[in-house]
Amino acid sequence: MKNTNFFVIDDDDIFLRLGKMYLDLGKCTSSIALYNDATIALKKLTGMLEQIDKKIVVFLDLNMPVLNGFGFLDQIQQNPKAFNENVSIYIMTSSANYDDIERAKKYPIVKNYLNKPMTKEMVDTICDSVN
Repeated sequence: MKNTNFFVIDDDDIFLRLGKMYLDLGKCTSSIALYNDATIALKKLTGMLEQIDKKIVVFLDLNMPVLNGFGFLDQIQQNPKAFNENVSIYIMTSSANYDDIERAKKYPIVKNYLNKPMTKEMVDTICDSVN
């Protein structure tokens, strides 16, 4: 069932294209929004939280200019509507830094910490878990 809106937030254009390719194949993908700027993605997601009609899954990179992944998490968690069963945020990063992993665990809104690259199997597993 195609009932999930995906956000991919990463400053790496190659990762964005690869993510789109796998999400296009996803069994639950309704729409895909790609952002290389977390501030723009934050505004769009905040607007969508006002009326959630489908599941929302966010793949969030940690290391980005302007607003990094932790800054994004700090800001989105200020919105109580982000703590909705239909919203899932996954850290998707190349950082295997222990401190980053432990810090990410402190955010209740984060469902999991995943290492790049994205795979079709990851997308399928997430589709199974959100449905």
